[in-house]
Amino acid sequence: MAACAAAVATPLTAAPASAAGPVVVSFTFDNQWSTQLTAAASLKAHGMAGTFYVIAGWVGLPGFLSQADLQQLVANGNEIGGKTVDNPPLPTLSEAEARREVCTGRNDLLALGLTDTDFAFPHAEFTARDKGIVRDCGYNSARSVGDLAGTARDDCRYPDCPWAESIPPADPYEIRTPSDAEVTTTVSSMQTQVNNARRTTGGWLVFSFHQICNAGTAGCDPVYSFSPAKFNQFLDWLQTQAANGVTVKTVSQVIGGTVKPAVVAPQAPAAAIGVNALPNPMITTADPNAPTKPQCWIMKSYGTNTPTFSWTPTGGQGGGGVATISMAGLSSGDAKMVTNFDLGECSPTVVTGHSYRFSAYYQSTVPVSFTIYGRTSTGVWSYWTNSPTFAPSGGWSQATWISPPVPSTVTAVSPGLTIGANGVLKTSNYSAVDIGGGPPPAAAVGVNALANPLLQVADGSGTNPQCWTAAGFGTNSATFSWSPTGGQTGGQSTVVMSSWTSGDAKLITPFDGGNCAPTVTAGHRYTLSVYYKSTVPVFLTLYSRSTTGTWGYWTQSATFPATSTWTLATWTSPTVPATINGASFGMTIAGVGTLSTSNYGLVDIGV
Repeated sequence: MAACAAAVATPLTAAPASAAGPVVVSFTFDNQWSTQLTAAASLKAHGMAGTFYVIAGWVGLPGFLSQADLQQLVANGNEIGGKTVDNPPLPTLSEAEARREVCTGRNDLLALGLTDTDFAFPHAEFTARDKGIVRDCGYNSARSVGDLAGTARDDCRYPDCPWAESIPPADPYEIRTPSDAEVTTTVSSMQTQVNNARRTTGGWLVFSFHQICNAGTAGCDPVYSFSPAKFNQFLDWLQTQAANGVTVKTVSQVIGGTVKPAVVAPQAPAAAIGVNALPNPMITTADPNAPTKPQCWIMKSYGTNTPTFSWTPTGGQGGGGVATISMAGLSSGDAKMVTNFDLGECSPTVVTGHSYRFSAYYQSTVPVSFTIYGRTSTGVWSYWTNSPTFAPSGGWSQATWISPPVPSTVTAVSPGLTIGANGVLKTSNYSAVDIGGGPPPAAAVGVNALANPLLQVADGSGTNPQCWTAAGFGTNSATFSWSPTGGQTGGQSTVVMSSWTSGDAKLITPFDGGNCAPTVTAGHRYTLSVYYKSTVPVFLTLYSRSTTGTWGYWTQSATFPATSTWTLATWTSPTVPATINGASFGMTIAGVGTLSTSNYGLVDIGV
């Protein structure tokens, strides 16, 4: 909690010859910054130990302590305490999400072989509900920040606040402390707090530190840092105070209690197949804790760039809100709006082996794509996968993409449309729908199953038709070109084979899991068709996707003659075997010449 309001009483500064009671000092460290290893080395050199409050989801991240570091701290006599999975202010969360953060964070540390019995509230923010959650999750104590008397101008003053926490504390789930150590905190002020506690009631002083580094050095926080020299100076002084009844203990040594078993919090269930799993998908609801942002959504960026973000709850597609990212100064990286990296309140739980259809309406001056982050079972978030690019659009267009099957290492996802170039991206009306295991359903009998069959829609590059790709093999020289107009009803693709020794070239649908390559039905046959013009004979090549997701050559048609005018080539495939669930085909040129194609079809004609 924040320190109480300052009073007018003058702080005591000198300790008498006889103290009122012994004083126990505890050193606590928040958020496992890697610079805290400096403090740990100093504590060890002075024969002391501290309590390191760890954010479970940050273990091993750049700039933070690794699992090996934590194990070494324990080996040197230090205590590892808990501080949730991802350090959110607990009062801003629902009760279920707060329980997941506290219990899962503790369980993750227990699973690493660490004895986690004491907790620190993230940002020193909590309610009576949150204290109960900490107790229910198996912790023996919880540390706040503040509510003890201090000597700084903004500190609460004695006697409005005591100089020390009592032993045992009045409330073990709201341990009072001096204010956080900051770059401006002096050694003499901490000495004064110890001496004044000795002069009055004795008790417990739990000092709280973040980074132990010299302000101004790379990565050192300009406010919440404390220099190694001052830290050593305070430890040197404490060593002289043992005869005056001052000792140094970890939090667990003061609190005591048994190590309670792990407590599993209720997990957020996955949405049913066919149901939009995203919270606030229309982005019309404001975040109650940040009303200029949509609830459950945040902006993420990386690299060298300067994006700006804005949001309005109206003006989007279908009555939704609009999120706008204006990207400038980009030399690397990207920016996107994604769901909160949490444990289920906003980030949807997913099912292993299932694929998800992600969609969003967008307007953009540059190409965009979906980026999907995944969360592990221990709450760690990282990049999972991304879609191909979608072309710029001046009006609302829907970007839709089906993910690969969810691997067993991913328990939840956070999706968003990504801008990776200087420009403006507006998004609205999001969805993430479980389509089950395996590929998407096959098109009905008599329906063209191909995406972008007229070759009219560009992909994000602007130079290729969406859902089509150039392919070939062998020793030859083939160049491809595309126009969204000029074909037989629609666009046209042209391949020029300038030299040929072996192999071929063709335009085909990508070998994917269902975004572009159509699902086919076992036991059915398909009519393949395409309009073409060619200076040499050509044929249709048919590829297949196995039920295990492997692509390979299936079969091919007889040749079609050269023709100078748009001519329809049609061919009926063999019956689809039970081992095949997807298809890709293209008209193939296998000699020196020019082939243009347009208006493709792949139609199920039944059994």
